[in-house]
Amino acid sequence: MRLEWLRADIASARRATTYLAVLLTGSLLVNVVLALLTVRMSNRERVVLVPPTINKTFWVESERVSAEYLQQMAYFLMQLTLDVTPQSVDHQASVLMQYAAPASYGELRTAMTATADRLKRDGASTIFSARDLIVDEATQRVGIRGQLTTFISDRRVSEVSKAYAIELQYAGGRVFLKAFRETHPNDPLETKPSATSTAAAAANR
Repeated sequence: MRLEWLRADIASARRATTYLAVLLTGSLLVNVVLALLTVRMSNRERVVLVPPTINKTFWVESERVSAEYLQQMAYFLMQLTLDVTPQSVDHQASVLMQYAAPASYGELRTAMTATADRLKRDGASTIFSARDLIVDEATQRVGIRGQLTTFISDRRVSEVSKAYAIELQYAGGRVFLKAFRETHPNDPLETKPSATSTAAAAANR
């Protein structure tokens, strides 16, 4: 009788051991699957942000942002840079510099200081009326074309067609301004080779 009880205990222990082994194996498999999914999704993280002074949301994924976000940020930065008066230029420059990429901070600061000095010296104000906008989501750049109107006191002194390229960078959960420069109205994003580069290429052949 005792031998039968002993055999029953051994059989029960074996069944319990097998059951625990199956549970452990299943748990390990689930952990491996979750780890693989985590690694796979880490490069596809999408964050929804609201740009300043804008009430629409846009997605931000990995190291780039959506075309809609680029467009709205470009308009915001354009207004800070081009819709200025001698009284507002210093404040708008300080706001703009909060978005400056660290590597571009010095260059942007120098350009904004020069613009502020010129506006104050001439007593001039500028307003930019955007006509169209081109977004290159792959390179995170935006080209804007329109009319730049300059006033001195209440008198309009000039109105010329202008184009600007705005380069943005998404890093560390923030969008930074890398460059804001004037370009040609026919090629605001400078996608075509310039005459100088074309001549240089021909000379090197």
